[in-house]
Amino acid sequence: MSHPLRPQLRPLDIVPVGRKEELMFAVRDPEGFSQPIVVSYGAAVLAALMDGRRSLAEIQSGFQDQVGAAVALSELEQFVRQLDEAYLLAGPRFDEHAGRQIRQYLAAPVRPAAHAGGAYEGDPEALRTQLDEFFTCAEGPGPLDAEPGAGHARDARRLCAVVSPHIDLHRGGATFAWAYHRLVGQSDAELLVIFGTAHTPMRQLFCICRKDFDTPLGVVRTDRPFIDRVAEHLASSLAGRQVDLFEDETAHRHEHSIEFQAMFLQHVLGGKRDFRIVPVLVGSLHEFIEQGTSPDESPEVQATIAAFRAAAAERGGRVCYVSGADLAHLGRRFGDQGLLRKRHLDEQSEDDRKLIEAACRCDAAGLFQHVAEQQDRRRICGLAPTYMMLQVADPACGELLRYDQAVEPDGTSCVSFASLAFYDRQPG
Repeated sequence: MSHPLRPQLRPLDIVPVGRKEELMFAVRDPEGFSQPIVVSYGAAVLAALMDGRRSLAEIQSGFQDQVGAAVALSELEQFVRQLDEAYLLAGPRFDEHAGRQIRQYLAAPVRPAAHAGGAYEGDPEALRTQLDEFFTCAEGPGPLDAEPGAGHARDARRLCAVVSPHIDLHRGGATFAWAYHRLVGQSDAELLVIFGTAHTPMRQLFCICRKDFDTPLGVVRTDRPFIDRVAEHLASSLAGRQVDLFEDETAHRHEHSIEFQAMFLQHVLGGKRDFRIVPVLVGSLHEFIEQGTSPDESPEVQATIAAFRAAAAERGGRVCYVSGADLAHLGRRFGDQGLLRKRHLDEQSEDDRKLIEAACRCDAAGLFQHVAEQQDRRRICGLAPTYMMLQVADPACGELLRYDQAVEPDGTSCVSFASLAFYDRQPG
């Protein structure tokens, strides 16, 4: 195929990988339409110059200005072809490929395990071993109880919600384990409502997936009657306002923030309890931050909260809520200047503690306000799902289980995350 005259790189993540002395860059597609590729520093600069406005000659000139070296036209053309063949450039070829992928997803009865074999082990036995080690490692909470819910009878409080990370497992596995160790030991819930961060743009603020979730350990079933009741309550309460909980269905196709939670739930409860999930992606709250308003003032947000509460009250039985949420994102990878020093990480830890304290006070409005006052300059990735979890679950108190920071060895970036447990206003 001939190369585009003004190539345009799709919205992709370009992140450093490897050791400092031989630094390379991974070009990754957050939407999952293409496989990642690893390129040199020079190739990463070229890719970043492909904005759809520059001609090949202008890309050559920009490369010369930034790197101080020339790139031959034939080499640039070959690289453009490589990106286009990998579906990393915008254009008709990508549009056809993406349309085909979306049609296949929508027609499938089950949501595939998009990250199995990559972000976590794809083989069932290898995955069980991987997950078990997160519980039993030095940073973990210890082995799981033989009987899920065994700790519930020994504790006067009833667990009603947890916050679990959604960072990649090799950095956050033990912190995931703390949340699920507490959930499996202190909750007898048969319905788990999972609020996850939407990492790709959505037209609506909320999107529920009706599909069951496949995992290497078995299929996790969704509770479609509960989902239908939420939609019915929402439609009846908005009095003409249009909120479609299913419009952004394809946002679930490659989203990991819920997939990781479903996989952990299947590991700790599969074959031991007949449970169901309700997967809910929550979009960004930045519109409220930019407008200087609060989600508390939004009729759509409040109606959605009320719809979940009403459906839970009607269902009977135990319901537990999960927020798949990370905290701050700092460093060059996320647009900051300079390297991260110990004082930066200490400052971040202190600020994260304030957020965690607001969450543990069950102060959803205070959680949002803390981030809004800073204009989200620390890029809190779990604000929206945790806000919704607190509002819907309406817990009495929360408890920090584990806090951690994943810092790149070269000091270029840091992601912080935590696991928390929340308890009902009245004992179970």
